[in-house]
Amino acid sequence: MKIFIVCYLLVSFLSACAHVPAPMGGLEPSLGEAKIFDYQGVRINYYETGQGPPVLLLHGFGASAYAWRFLGPALAKDHRVLTIDLKGFGLSAKPEDGKYTLRDQADLVAEFIRTRDLHDLVVIGHSMGGGVALMAYFKGRGDEPARIKKLVLIDSAGYPQMLPLLIWLAKAPGLGAVGSKLLPPRFATARVLRKCYYHKDRITDEQIDTYAYYGSLPGAREAMVATAQQIVPADIQAITSQYHTISVPVLIIWGAEDEVVPVSVGKQFKRDIPDSELVILPQCGHMPPEEEAPETTRIVKAFLKK
Repeated sequence: MKIFIVCYLLVSFLSACAHVPAPMGGLEPSLGEAKIFDYQGVRINYYETGQGPPVLLLHGFGASAYAWRFLGPALAKDHRVLTIDLKGFGLSAKPEDGKYTLRDQADLVAEFIRTRDLHDLVVIGHSMGGGVALMAYFKGRGDEPARIKKLVLIDSAGYPQMLPLLIWLAKAPGLGAVGSKLLPPRFATARVLRKCYYHKDRITDEQIDTYAYYGSLPGAREAMVATAQQIVPADIQAITSQYHTISVPVLIIWGAEDEVVPVSVGKQFKRDIPDSELVILPQCGHMPPEEEAPETTRIVKAFLKK
């Protein structure tokens, strides 16, 4: 799939072998009550807040529920918002079972939707989370009645491309330990976030601390490597050939200056998904929910009201 990994990979890759203290402000209090979903014996961390029609938020590679700290609370004023730490990321378990494909994550999400009995659901996915959202939609659309009524894809995975150098670095054994000795975790995190932002001055110390912390948790690097090794689905062409069969409204949001997944990919989604609209944010990089939070929130809210 279109690789969403570049901006997060080095963050987790270089910091996972070094201990980083938890941020002073705590972790995700604005996202609501922390809960546990047991998925085949794997403890999946998620947050729930608000009341109303449900919205499910799926983060990108190397990220966590923290990535939704702006959009989640804003939507909770009118919706029941559920925010998952995908398997291997955030505070979720990081088992060494090798099951870290996008389909594995989509199976998890589909089971979460069923066990929580969610209906009339909007699934919002950023980067890798967008690819997971699409696969979860395909897996669950045979349910009667269908549970997912809308999708939002933000700078999303979805099409083939050459794997960037950092993916190969992630696969190489021992390089994480070497990198952690060469570059302090906060420094590496800051450098990668700068790659993901158009407005570099909007990156905060708190943001750097939090990303570095999650990347340093036990098992984080191993989970990232396992994900990188399986990042391109073997049946990618079969997946992309199904986009024209998507029968729910789809909102596509893209940063015009995204250096990780270029805006041309957003235009491909718009071309291939029948009932879709594309909104391109000028002077924005790969992370609209964080770099352009107010505008991203406004666009998503308008789409949900339609």
